[in-house]
Amino acid sequence: MARLAFGLASALLWTIFAVALGRAADIRAYGDFRVHGNFFQNQNFTGWTGTGAQTEDPVVFFQRLRLHFDLPASDALSFRLGLRLNNEIWGQGPLAADSSVPDIEPYQAYLQFTLPDTDLRLTAGYQPLSMPHTPVFYDSVVLSTDSGNSDTAAVVLSGPLVADTLSGTLGYGRLVDTNGPFDTATTQTGDELDLFFATLDLTLPGVKISPFGMVGVLGRGASLGGMGDSLLSAGTFLSGGGFAHNQNPAVWAGAAVIVDALAPFKLYADVAFGDVAFTDRAINRRSGWFVDAALEYGGSSWVTPQVFGWWGSGEDASLTNGSERLPSIDSSWGPICSFLFDADQELHNTNMDVNPQGSMGLSFGLNQISLIPDLTSLVGVTVAAGTSSPAGLRKTVAVTGGPGAYVQMGNDLAQGETLLSAYFNHSYAITQALDLVLETGWARGYGFHKSIWGRRMVDKAGDVIQGGLGFIYRF
Repeated sequence: MARLAFGLASALLWTIFAVALGRAADIRAYGDFRVHGNFFQNQNFTGWTGTGAQTEDPVVFFQRLRLHFDLPASDALSFRLGLRLNNEIWGQGPLAADSSVPDIEPYQAYLQFTLPDTDLRLTAGYQPLSMPHTPVFYDSVVLSTDSGNSDTAAVVLSGPLVADTLSGTLGYGRLVDTNGPFDTATTQTGDELDLFFATLDLTLPGVKISPFGMVGVLGRGASLGGMGDSLLSAGTFLSGGGFAHNQNPAVWAGAAVIVDALAPFKLYADVAFGDVAFTDRAINRRSGWFVDAALEYGGSSWVTPQVFGWWGSGEDASLTNGSERLPSIDSSWGPICSFLFDADQELHNTNMDVNPQGSMGLSFGLNQISLIPDLTSLVGVTVAAGTSSPAGLRKTVAVTGGPGAYVQMGNDLAQGETLLSAYFNHSYAITQALDLVLETGWARGYGFHKSIWGRRMVDKAGDVIQGGLGFIYRF
């Protein structure tokens, strides 16, 4: 109720503000509404949660709303307010029969203005923020916004540096501030996660190169929530583990490359490196690499064939030397023809949410199939394998509280474990604003190690079958 009141009050106040400026006619409202049913059999390969403590309900209905208000004062100054109903389940919480109102919450609020006498734009507030990435892999493996679903409180300066050739961004974001203005004791403890970053976009004939660099400061007392699984090493869970230093540095660097000089072929590639807590004790360090590449043929009017490949460094057999997987803050990465990964599926809860870190694989897809008017289809096949030591993951499970606590069977892959999947997606344009979407997937895991996950989990593993059907209205 409090979030609903705040969201509606914010929208009302900013509408009044715009009217007061005499610019009411310039207000732009747009977004989308999605409602669908989803069937998922053997989710997580077992039909249980990752810990094996709960059983799935195979049929669930979801709906979501994204509503944006752009409130311009002039061509050089505007404000964005975003409200959402965030993938709620029919019959539960705000969508239960006895609930009086939906739980609408603000999820974007930022100011944009152009600096006087320049082409530089400053964006300040809670905003979408991703590191550079190639679009065929959906979003960044390091820091992503997941189509605006995971925003960041930040200040970003962006603009051209050399006309039509070079542009860049420079920014600062605060992702975590656990205790706010006052710490819990008279002795100060670092409880923030701060990021400083810079990106470039270099456009030359036939190639675009987008390097990035990011430096973080991670406080010992920062409450990371779900980010901890992808940012910290398993060594931090060891007896006597945890950061020794009050403030710990983190660095990331990488680049996205798009080459279209060989038209109708187009080549995509990404590389990323990260190193967290490298000045602290060795057990707390997490450092690793990730690379991907894709080849696309764009010479056909009815289909776009695509081939994808990737590799991410995996854990070795020891926990005392930290983690060897790429640290990430919010990863929404995946080949767009695979439902193993979070890769821009239009419906909610229609992918397997496999962790790309510590894996490698190949994917082949036929995208933008358009044989029937108003119907667009996609089909893809993916094989993924683990790059982490079985001994390393076995020790990780032992010190972190069992399967699903930090690593999960089928999501975090060891050497010798393989996933095979097929994906089939259709989108039919009923009108220009309304689509009927069908997403289906199948997956099977091979070689799951009982020594890592336990006999109970491995013996339960079976084929995954998924199907989602729903409507998307864009306005």
